Amino acid sequence: MLENHFYFGYKRVSLALEPDLLWSTVAFLRSLGVEIHSAVTTTRFPLLEKLPIKSVTIGDLEDFEQLAVGSDLLITNSHGVAIAQRLKIPLYRQGIPIFDRLDYGQFTKVGYRGTMQLLFDIGNLFLEQ
Repeated sequence: MLENHFYFGYKRVSLALEPDLLWSTVAFLRSLGVEIHSAVTTTRFPLLEKLPIKSVTIGDLEDFEQLAVGSDLLITNSHGVAIAQRLKIPLYRQGIPIFDRLDYGQFTKVGYRGTMQLLFDIGNLFLEQ
């Protein structure tokens, strides 16, 4: 994380994830200096109030598309592909479903190895911009 954090600092990321995944992803990104531009989830969840961000919208992908304008990266499931294309913003697929990638369900995203992979995958998306 120390070697890669300068690729993440001050980047604006918008997320549309289930509450528990949103909470852990926001915490991870904030530890790298990422600004959470918008966060959308499906339902209320007690931990969401403790997130270090301005607000969390309870909504759907239509809300997400409106709120995500101006972001450097979108993080959501495969249903966000059309949004990313319309807004011309890179997409990192996370959550369920991911149906447009082969063997995506086999990727490790937890523990030390999973954290490294998440860091590298998102960092590489920022490098491509």
